[in-house]
Amino acid sequence: MTDLHHLGWNNYLDKQKVDLSSGFLGRVRRVDRGEVDITSEKGEIRAFSDSQRTSAGIAPATGDWVEIIEDPDMGFLVEKVLPRYSSIVRRDPAELERAQVMVSNIDFVGIVSSADRPINVARIERFLVLAQHSQAEAVLILTKIDLGIPEDWKSIAEGFPKIGIIETSAVDGRGVNAIQELISPDHTLVLLGESGTGKSSLVNLLIGKEIQETSEVRVRDRKGRHTTVARELLIIPTGGTLIDTPGIRGVGLWDAEEALDQVFIEISDKAQLCRFKNCTHTSEPECAVLSAVAGGQVDRMKLSRYLHLKDELLDQAEKRSRQRRKSR
Repeated sequence: MTDLHHLGWNNYLDKQKVDLSSGFLGRVRRVDRGEVDITSEKGEIRAFSDSQRTSAGIAPATGDWVEIIEDPDMGFLVEKVLPRYSSIVRRDPAELERAQVMVSNIDFVGIVSSADRPINVARIERFLVLAQHSQAEAVLILTKIDLGIPEDWKSIAEGFPKIGIIETSAVDGRGVNAIQELISPDHTLVLLGESGTGKSSLVNLLIGKEIQETSEVRVRDRKGRHTTVARELLIIPTGGTLIDTPGIRGVGLWDAEEALDQVFIEISDKAQLCRFKNCTHTSEPECAVLSAVAGGQVDRMKLSRYLHLKDELLDQAEKRSRQRRKSR
């Protein structure tokens, strides 16, 4: 028997009402080729999803709480995906204009960077928008700090003063206690970052043993191989759960306009003062955003990154609108 408390069940009940019928409970640990690995009240099981049997079913994602039934012919089946209180949603990389739930029922999104390579500000900002849209709390995590703290990391901290920051080292264990305290006793943290940033080493440190393979990064470009091959939920011995993810270099946003404005709040606030409601903040007269750039209140490069993400979301919304018109 598995104690669901260790999987965050009490935390889930604090956020969602649950209506069970005749099945038993479990949490999705991993989705693998149409089947689902679940840690349940009856232990570790593999089940088929209701979404594979009916077109109306919601496809389970790592982190989902599910109701399971046992069929005499088909074995264990996911009867129902319980409501999600948070989820990271991206544009499906296989279907250009469709949403894909990456992970669900998370409390913290750990955006992982490494001290052994240049800090990718644009990627961090994109992940911050994902986190804001997910309804979970973002945390910036820097690994390999035994190599020193990069100057560009310090500018990230200054640019997002309200975001929590944890600096870690797998060599001497610095920062591990801070992560354990963050998710204990029954919260869930998901780690996002590109390959080679030390996510797997951090996972091994938190678990207390080597369960995730690690690999050396290529010296010439500091890029690593994917050592995590699927999104997987893991139980932390000190309390809480962790979802490790494969390295991500690019991820498409989905329906995240409000989240974008929250992450770039200093720009979106200024935009309310522009003369024209449809101001693009590029060349219009009496543009409050451009005035803020000229006055040093808004960084020009940050504005450029904001406009790039905004254009991506606007283009996506227009494509969805065209799809809806065609389907009528």
